[in-house]
Amino acid sequence: PESYDDATVQTLMREANRYLGMPYTFGGTAPASFDCSGFVSWVINNCGNGWNVGRCTADELRSHCSQVSPSEAKPGDLIFFQGTYDTPGVSHVGIYVGNNRMLHCGDPIHYASIDTSYWRSHFLQFGRLP
Repeated sequence: PESYDDATVQTLMREANRYLGMPYTFGGTAPASFDCSGFVSWVINNCGNGWNVGRCTADELRSHCSQVSPSEAKPGDLIFFQGTYDTPGVSHVGIYVGNNRMLHCGDPIHYASIDTSYWRSHFLQFGRLP
């Protein structure tokens, strides 16, 4: 799949960065409190890039993406994890920002390294929106 141009990534990240420091709430879907998929869905739908995926679970977000190999992952791609809690399929999603880092809704929403034993052991795949 085509990688994002700089303007697309900048627009996506401008929206995502508005929520830095906001708390995690399981099932949260709005800026006052998000869970991981609520945060990523909100950013995708409200960044101004013309996407509208609705409110998706992490697994549903994956279904909107084309799989991207780790060597081809670019800033703006989504990153998916499994087994971060007891649920089948994808259990966590974040926005890859390059240099082995992601922006995700932990508690609070923050940037994190994916180059840790925890994230490496739960990594599933990267995905790219059309």
